[in-house]
Amino acid sequence: MNQPVPHLSGVVEVPMALSVEPYISPEYAREEKDRLWLKTWQLACREEEIPRVGDFYTYEILDQSVIVARTGEDEVSAYHNACRHRGRRLLKGCGRATHFHCPYHGWQWNLQGDNTHVLDREDWAGTLDDKRLALKTVKVDRWAGFVFVNFDPESGPLSEFLEEVPHWLGPFEMEKMRYKWRQWLRYDCNWKVAVEAFIEGYHAVTTHPQVAMFGGGKTGSTSEGLHGRLFSVGTAGGGIGTGVGKVDAIDIREIPYKGLKQAQETVWSNTSDTFVAAARTLPDVLPETATQIDVSMKLMETACRMDAERGVEWPRVDPQHMMNVGINWHVFPNTVLLPNVTFCLGFRMRPDGFNPDSCIMEVFALERYPEGKEPETKWEHKPDMTGDNWPLLLKQDFRNLDEVQKGMHSVSHDGLLPNPNQEACVINFQRNLAACMGRDAPRLLDEERA
Repeated sequence: MNQPVPHLSGVVEVPMALSVEPYISPEYAREEKDRLWLKTWQLACREEEIPRVGDFYTYEILDQSVIVARTGEDEVSAYHNACRHRGRRLLKGCGRATHFHCPYHGWQWNLQGDNTHVLDREDWAGTLDDKRLALKTVKVDRWAGFVFVNFDPESGPLSEFLEEVPHWLGPFEMEKMRYKWRQWLRYDCNWKVAVEAFIEGYHAVTTHPQVAMFGGGKTGSTSEGLHGRLFSVGTAGGGIGTGVGKVDAIDIREIPYKGLKQAQETVWSNTSDTFVAAARTLPDVLPETATQIDVSMKLMETACRMDAERGVEWPRVDPQHMMNVGINWHVFPNTVLLPNVTFCLGFRMRPDGFNPDSCIMEVFALERYPEGKEPETKWEHKPDMTGDNWPLLLKQDFRNLDEVQKGMHSVSHDGLLPNPNQEACVINFQRNLAACMGRDAPRLLDEERA
């Protein structure tokens, strides 16, 4: 069972060098199976994907497959997706079943994983016992509408693994949000390269030139035990993807609309129609002398009222908590969440088999809807990044990732040099990964100079 490094809540890093081996080594990619993926809690699906008893979702990581099923009104179970007879996988994708049936020889199990039928069972002359025939279980638990699994039966509880994440993100009640859209693609980079692109904001001004219209917003990040937090240190605005950073010579009442409208157009998330509509009213309802705090409070007040009128109830989140929670959170090892009171943008990156130069990137947007008004969505495969298949901001990120992967194969590397302030989440990720893997820990630059 992997153990977290000592808790480092709120830690800003010191200059470190990172090895390229975790990103490019075929041997490392294979070692990740036993040392990481079979030992850690990992996001499998959302509860809304299995809302009714009998609904199932098959989660796959490397060569392993898990059936996650709704087995009771408030019960979710997980099983290894393998027949106890000759090993055939039982299910694909997602759907609904009254029982589990093997198409090869017809063996069957109920939703609780108990075997209910073996063709010609008498041929075994009484040597098959029910316990041996039951489907093998996988540890499963839920938080904030997300379903997590862990292959290690000796692992600690999910609540222990998540550490401070529920404290910070729990008040947003993401379990009451629903998918707005969700799509995925395979991409020519290591899964860790993809994760790290979304847990630092140091790249934003260069990679996303549209943010320059508001100045040079800056981000910081901190280590939070196994996980990490990214936050804005700009003088005004709304964070990554909003185009709102340092702002000069702009009517402060107009900033929210400009930033949120840009997020709506270039991220397809990180805002809602209600927030954009509320922001549009600010110049008309606030005096020219309004402060940043006045603008923020009026925006939240107006958006909350507009949402209430359409049947959307906001969670009660303390304003100080909103200020301190940050822009996004890295949930170790491969999930990134950008939360807010009525929406959340999320990422999950998985290895593409054992190929260190390829990964599966999944992106989803959550939003709060009036009851019964949430859109019907499904996971859409969008391999083509041109046109309107992906939002602009993500396309800008994607353009870097395959080139980063190619560059990491250069024999010139003697250590990657992440920014210790703005890319602390990257350093923390690699430190925790090294603790699981037993190799390639970040190195102090001071030690290298000694």
